[in-house]
Amino acid sequence: MNDELKKRIIQDFGLAQMATEEQEKFIERIGNMLFESVIERALKKMDESAMSEFDELLNDAGEDYQKVIAFLRNRAPGFKDIVTDEMARLKRATSSIFA
Repeated sequence: MNDELKKRIIQDFGLAQMATEEQEKFIERIGNMLFESVIERALKKMDESAMSEFDELLNDAGEDYQKVIAFLRNRAPGFKDIVTDEMARLKRATSSIFA
């Protein structure tokens, strides 16, 4: 996960006052939930060719999430909006946890 996304998660979910170790745990959990929901929505927007390439990428990328994100950024229409929407949805869904 890149530093920009980490900072956004810290800010959006009010994690700034937490100890660094605790912060990292929450960032990882939130990042994983966000990653899954973004992939799910992005797949719905891709054509057959892009989905086929995505399957191949998953086989080759292993745990390199940056490759997956780079692919989605380039091949999923409206990717940036998907990330923004899913971040807002996740924030609403977890607002009582982080209040």
